[in-house]
Amino acid sequence: MPTYIYEAYNREGAITHGEHEAINRNEVVGYLSKRELTPVSIQEINVADEAGYSFFDKLNTVDIMFLVRNLATTTKAGLPIIEALNILIADAEKKSMRRVLLDVQQAMKNGHPLSQGFEAYQDKFPPIFMGMIRAGEMSGQLSRTLGELAGYLSKEYTLRSKVKSALTYPIILLVASTLVVSMLLIFVLPRLSKAFLSSGVELPMVTKFFLALSAAFTWSFTLDFFVFIGLIWFFTFFRKTPKGKKVFFWAVSHAPIAKDLVKKIALVRFARTFGNLMAGGMSAINSLELSAQSIGNQDYTTAIEKAIEDVKVGTPISEALGKYPELFPRIFISLLIVGERTGTLHDILRTFGDFYEEEVDNKLKDLTTILEPILLVVMGLLVGAIAISIILPIYKLVGNFV
Repeated sequence: MPTYIYEAYNREGAITHGEHEAINRNEVVGYLSKRELTPVSIQEINVADEAGYSFFDKLNTVDIMFLVRNLATTTKAGLPIIEALNILIADAEKKSMRRVLLDVQQAMKNGHPLSQGFEAYQDKFPPIFMGMIRAGEMSGQLSRTLGELAGYLSKEYTLRSKVKSALTYPIILLVASTLVVSMLLIFVLPRLSKAFLSSGVELPMVTKFFLALSAAFTWSFTLDFFVFIGLIWFFTFFRKTPKGKKVFFWAVSHAPIAKDLVKKIALVRFARTFGNLMAGGMSAINSLELSAQSIGNQDYTTAIEKAIEDVKVGTPISEALGKYPELFPRIFISLLIVGERTGTLHDILRTFGDFYEEEVDNKLKDLTTILEPILLVVMGLLVGAIAISIILPIYKLVGNFV
């Protein structure tokens, strides 16, 4: 039996939302009439479609950010969670989001808390999402916690956007230079190599090198195709696996230009996540555990997990994290000490996260300022070297006829 979401006016003129299982729309209208409700809109939910999977229907950071923001706004206005979910379900454009919200709403109707409703989909949401909702429910300040979570997700999205934006141009340059060099090696040099070899001219070392490289590229186009597919798989799918993440993280964290930036980004994330969880009413140990899962940096995750063991036996957080000065700078540890003494740890952590984001911005600008000319120079040298490898034999060949 299909499920319908309805929006209707009651006798006082207030709008109410809900859902009802019925054979058709007329039955829904009759159901509303018996309750003295005037229907405004009735929409059918196709459960089979809702459960279907689509690559383009996956939840992303923006979807989660708007979900939390809308939940925070509606609950702050005084609406019960179930009614707030009704509004979000009616407005949801993605089937996957609507399916999640319907299941969460059903779980709440069965007497379960909001956090438990989302637990079935915890693989779709970041750890801090689940943690802050639990903390808000335990503290009885769910609306305020949702507002803080919305702010955190917005700042995290902004940080990621800045990193992606800063790396876009260097990546385009790298891809363009790779394509140009590949085209020269695959299409230009093979045509000239026969002429060079048949001429009997002694080829320069640079020409021999690029001819050998060109022969390797054109030895088997079938092999080239599989190598190309393998590279796409490596960068698209393998990078998202646990092992792939470790490989990529090791490469980036050991790059001379990027390793300092990686640390600063991880520190901003840790400070914000830990601070928001503490502000939401969660215990220090649970906040540290969720922060370790959310940070996305294996070095910091390992250090935080070791620090948790020290905190469990009574060691102050500042002292436990201070054992890793290569990850947590002195200024950060000093602020933690002040926060622990004054009871304002969560405020200091969030302030530090906002302050240190400026450092990340500066590092990103420095990174792009350094990378762009380096890539341009490398691209120019490669193309220039290939051009020289072509020009020198031609110059010798022409000299033999003069």
